[in-house]
Amino acid sequence: MSGNNPIATIEHTTGISHSSQPAPTIKAVNLTKVFGDRVCVDHLNFGVHAGELYALLGDNGAGKTTTINMLTTLLSPTEGEFYICGYHGIRDAEKTKGVFGVVSQDVAIYQELTAYENLAFVAQLYGIPRQQAAPRIEQLLSQAGLSERANDLAGEFSMGMQRKLSIATAILHEPRVLFMDEPTVGLDPASRRQIWASLKELRAHGVTILLTTHYLEEAELLADRIGIIRQGKLVAEGTIDELRLKIQGIRSIAIRLTDQLEPADLQSRIDRLLLRFPTQVSFDPLRNTISFAQPRDSQLANCLHVVLGWLEEEKIRFSKFATSEPNLEEVFLAVAAGKDERECSDIAMSNQGEPE
Repeated sequence: MSGNNPIATIEHTTGISHSSQPAPTIKAVNLTKVFGDRVCVDHLNFGVHAGELYALLGDNGAGKTTTINMLTTLLSPTEGEFYICGYHGIRDAEKTKGVFGVVSQDVAIYQELTAYENLAFVAQLYGIPRQQAAPRIEQLLSQAGLSERANDLAGEFSMGMQRKLSIATAILHEPRVLFMDEPTVGLDPASRRQIWASLKELRAHGVTILLTTHYLEEAELLADRIGIIRQGKLVAEGTIDELRLKIQGIRSIAIRLTDQLEPADLQSRIDRLLLRFPTQVSFDPLRNTISFAQPRDSQLANCLHVVLGWLEEEKIRFSKFATSEPNLEEVFLAVAAGKDERECSDIAMSNQGEPE
């Protein structure tokens, strides 16, 4: 990606005030899509700012691809509206199409053309003069590691190489916005990491990216912010840390006991702790490990102080002590399933295992 790619600056208003903040590069306002009696996307509201990578997560059928298809003008919304770089996505559809690129789930390249011919054809579609297109094509082929295969038919490429060529075609015209719908599905780990590196570079050059993925590791590694969609509704949104705080109760403390205590004795000691420190507690007799969930609105340092004090008062010896905070998978499972705080705690503590 060339270093002179402009960072998106929104000059049009979206009808929603953000005080002195620039308007989002991508903005969905009550975006809705209904097919027959089925509501696929239900009054979706979110914004993605310039140079931000936003990951939209959800189960199959949650409405992610339908949302992408509306934002890229492939589907007309049943209700609501959207804006791309300040352009109204419905009224200014043609202008909108000129500022974004799309990498869909299906590889969108011409199998019967060479890699170079694919890019040259896309350059013609965007009206890029040949003298400008040629060096840009060479640059993209080099970045994708396809220079030596430039004159080979795309249909002879591996799936990973086809994905990289598809991304190259999507960014050929140096879009300000890039929509990526599960771009690494089915790829080997090495190919996925190459695409991750490309996404980081694009974001560094100010490209705004909306990514859907089923790989939670991908979202955790790449995303500035994450939105979780369930049955067409946005049920949670924020950075990884903000999402963890929304269900703070799933942070846990695990302690491996030195001695085997009688169940009744251990329970009576736990009951004394619960009188002054309400929390969720689980005991794994196989590992001889007791786990506590951090109560909501309670600081971790205070929790540790109380638990360590309780261990000392009760003369409970332990060999290992560990804290853990939820990874994205645990957050996603809890939020996407609509769990309450108690259920979220159970999810995390069931995954806690033995302290390392």
